[in-house]
Amino acid sequence: MRGRWIFLIALCLVTVPVAQGLEIEQVGVYDFGVAYDVVYGDDIAYVSGNDGVDIFDVSDRVNPEKLTRIENSHGSFGLHLREDILYIAGADNGFFIADVSDPSNPTMMSSITGITALNVYVEGEYAYVTNGGSFSIIDISDPSDPSIISSVPGSDRRYHIHVVEDTLYLGETNRGLMVYDITDRNEPEYISTVSGTGGIFDIISDGDTLYLACHGNGLKVLDISDRQEPNIIGSHNNGGEAYGIHIVDNYLLVADLQQGVEILDISNPRIPTLAASWTDTHPHGITGDSQYVYLADQDDGLEIFVYGEDVGETEFTRREDTASGSSLINQIPVSFPVVLAGVLLGVLFMMKNREKPIIFT
Repeated sequence: MRGRWIFLIALCLVTVPVAQGLEIEQVGVYDFGVAYDVVYGDDIAYVSGNDGVDIFDVSDRVNPEKLTRIENSHGSFGLHLREDILYIAGADNGFFIADVSDPSNPTMMSSITGITALNVYVEGEYAYVTNGGSFSIIDISDPSDPSIISSVPGSDRRYHIHVVEDTLYLGETNRGLMVYDITDRNEPEYISTVSGTGGIFDIISDGDTLYLACHGNGLKVLDISDRQEPNIIGSHNNGGEAYGIHIVDNYLLVADLQQGVEILDISNPRIPTLAASWTDTHPHGITGDSQYVYLADQDDGLEIFVYGEDVGETEFTRREDTASGSSLINQIPVSFPVVLAGVLLGVLFMMKNREKPIIFT
């Protein structure tokens, strides 16, 4: 009997990943309500929510400063930031491209209406947009004049999309990871669906490895050395609801709606190892760098964390958005004869106070 116990203990030590001992502490909060996605660059965080996209200066992580809001009456979901251009999945209002070279005064470059945009991924001269039960490939070689070049219908909700070279990976909630050959962007060709990958909410890659955040199924790790034949090689399942993932060096940042924030050591991608966690939060989206984590939280808007080997506790004051999120201009219908009046009124408001939101039209 004693020999059996020794064997079982030894087996556990071999097969169960051991935490690496990082620490994580919350350092800042700016509560503006429900948030869905967050992207970050040059000390600026862009956070989508029910009223559009809020833009924050986070150079002082303890006291994030709200700069402005890009209003969208139907809310905004997925975001993609590339250099000074922000690509926005604007729900029922469609797909939007904004110039954020001046984050305090973003300007709308273009839009495509008539689609329900849930998420967006940008690679090269194309934007890949999931829009409910289908996905579209959009030519953005001229960001001021985007055009849909192909659309592929589907039978289920499609929340996230990712592209590696000429292969497109699509997360369909019930069916799982769908693989398409997009050598010809005008005619995507379906290749296969990877079993055991249901509930996908986010997709990210690192070289020949693909990571999936699967709602209810944890993290899945796939080998994509053969781009069109992904093979599951690892997993991490904490029983929660993984919504968002982001890679920083050898760490995978995980936003889990039920379990909070997890930082996984993926130096060996076949055995993701829990290095740190914070459970008192309910995030949808996540991004970060080698020191800080930024969350789009279900309850608290923007949350900021510091992580490392010895971070210590930080005192901070929770900030809240006291504005209603609407303005006089947002109450004017943006259709038919009133469009021009709405635009002119918006210009007057922005000239008087540049911190007032701009509006999707």
